Formats: sequence, structure tokens, C-alpha cells
Amino acid sequence: MADNKKPPQDARQFPEVGEDLSRNEIMEVLADDGYSAGGRKEWLKTVLTRLSKAQVDNPNKKRAELVSEVKDILDENVSGDPEADDTL
Repeated sequence: MADNKKPPQDARQFPEVGEDLSRNEIMEVLADDGYSAGGRKEWLKTVLTRLSKAQVDNPNKKRAELVSEVKDILDENVSGDPEADDTL
């Protein structure tokens, strides 16, 4: 039997990742508590992949800055380092 599970009606949908994705849209996703941390991470990876490919195909200064910023966000939050120093 096929698994026909659907996400709950109130599940948040990430913005479509296209060439017109803006920095503001990315920051809104990061600031919105309605998205899971894992979902954000995977979405950011998709964003980075698509922006990087678009940058290779058609270089653009604004897109290059956005690629760099998304890389920095992923590096800061995915590195495994704690967000805060809990030593006394």
C-alpha cells in the first residue's frame, strides 16, 4: 500500500527558491518560529545550491553577496559549535 500521508494543513511552506529570491525573504524564514530548525537548514542548503548555480551561469554582484551570506549563516549555525559559551 502506498503511504498517502499529507502534511498537516497548518504546516508552513517554505518560499519557492527561484532567481528572484531576496535577502529579505531569507531573513523572514530565519526569523519565523513556524519553521523547524532542520527544515530551515535543508531549505538554506537548497537556496545555496540554486543561487550558486545561477551565479556560475550568470554572474551577478548582488547574488554573489547573497551566496556569501547564506554560506556564512550555514557555517555559523551548522558547525556544531554551541550558540553560547556556557563556561563560568
